[in-house]
Amino acid sequence: MTRFSKKITELIEESGETIQSLAETGKINRTTLQRVKTGERLPTQKVFSGLCKALRLSNVESEELQTLLEITQVGERIYYNRQKIVEIIAIIYELTTFQIPFSKEVKPKIGCDTSPAARDKIQIVSGSSSVLTMIEISIDRELFCGEHPHLKLAIPSHFESVYQHIFQQMLGNQKHLILQDVQSFPEIGNENAADPGLGALKTLIGLSLLDNVSYHSHYCYMSAGEIHEINVLFPYFILTSAEVITISRDFSRAIRYNDPELYSLYQKGFVSILQQTEPFIEESRDIFAVYSLDTTYRIRQVVEPLPCFAYYATHEMVANKVRKDMPFYEPLVAATNRFYDYFKQENRSMINVFSLKNLEVFMEDGSMYFPDDICYPFTPAERLMLTKQVRDDIEADNRKTYAFDEDKINLNSAVEFINEATLLHLILHYRKAGQQVYKTIKLKEENIVAAFDDFFRSLPGSSYVLSKEATVAAIDQLISRYESRP
Repeated sequence: MTRFSKKITELIEESGETIQSLAETGKINRTTLQRVKTGERLPTQKVFSGLCKALRLSNVESEELQTLLEITQVGERIYYNRQKIVEIIAIIYELTTFQIPFSKEVKPKIGCDTSPAARDKIQIVSGSSSVLTMIEISIDRELFCGEHPHLKLAIPSHFESVYQHIFQQMLGNQKHLILQDVQSFPEIGNENAADPGLGALKTLIGLSLLDNVSYHSHYCYMSAGEIHEINVLFPYFILTSAEVITISRDFSRAIRYNDPELYSLYQKGFVSILQQTEPFIEESRDIFAVYSLDTTYRIRQVVEPLPCFAYYATHEMVANKVRKDMPFYEPLVAATNRFYDYFKQENRSMINVFSLKNLEVFMEDGSMYFPDDICYPFTPAERLMLTKQVRDDIEADNRKTYAFDEDKINLNSAVEFINEATLLHLILHYRKAGQQVYKTIKLKEENIVAAFDDFFRSLPGSSYVLSKEATVAAIDQLISRYESRP
């Protein structure tokens, strides 16, 4: 029996009802209910709703049973991966929507005497708990005692506790940290939990969004337990401003060195690794690089603030929207038109999921979240035209376009997920100190790309998106409201 069928059996026994009486109350076929109880079949949504009604389950109990049903349908790994991706969307929303007050009182638990005589030349610890404690103390010394904190990390994603510590220490902190790392996502984990790389990705994205962290990350592809061939030093290590911490592959042993010569060796080694790895998290205002306008690829899914307007963008519209006084006006217009033309030709089967709240904002200001110095806002007439085209295509089933149920997932104008066969491309765009910030995260890790691919493909028909009828009705209300304006 599955966990779901076991729970159904328990609930039926607790109710004191017979299969026959429950079937009659819930308007369910008796044989169907019996097979659901024994785990021979899974219920349809209609049968599930009828069973919850017959058993008189509360909303909380129904949600718990729904969770068990989904786990049985897709498996634990896929279910928990989907939940983790929802958490990633949530943390992006929270950190780009709400300003974090810089009010954390800095009270280091360690001494700040940085003289060579104040510290042991070498400290060796064993056991994962002791290793983490030593790393945290060294990081805290750097963050709280250094005038200009700077950390360099060459550790894999399953050392997530180290990144979580940095995130918590910098959250609301008045210090500013420069963080550089070489990241990797070894293939580890089990089928009964989310891919650990997704948890690490959530923490890394959170770090990149903190105003007081300048995060420059590179990526190194490796398999579980593999020491990357370009790293001739100890497999994993951390550099503070004056110390080197080497860490064993299983996080069970670490050595902290306070040795200038050894520090210099690892510093040079870190630079060498950066030169031979790919950028992972980058901040840029180069629109060509951010949106990969010079690259054409087949997109599977796009999750973004607005419905995909690329299908309706004519060459004339693009030429009129881009500011003509820009020094790279002509190359940008040419690249954008080339990109959109290929997009319209090759991506007709793409799934597009968007936010109705952001569509309403677009109708108010005409902004496509590009910097004001690059693109003019859309006129009210253009906004209505584009929105009507989206609405008509949704109603006619010409596009696989869906609106989020924003009671379950909040999506602001800060994030776009672009997914293709071998690449997950996240574009983060939000305002910071009055300036538009763009950050890109490009990841080719097979397991993570597959997890996002599954999540995006699961959205149509899921509880996370509205029905076609509800989406069209909401857009009709929006159109009607703006058509009636003087």
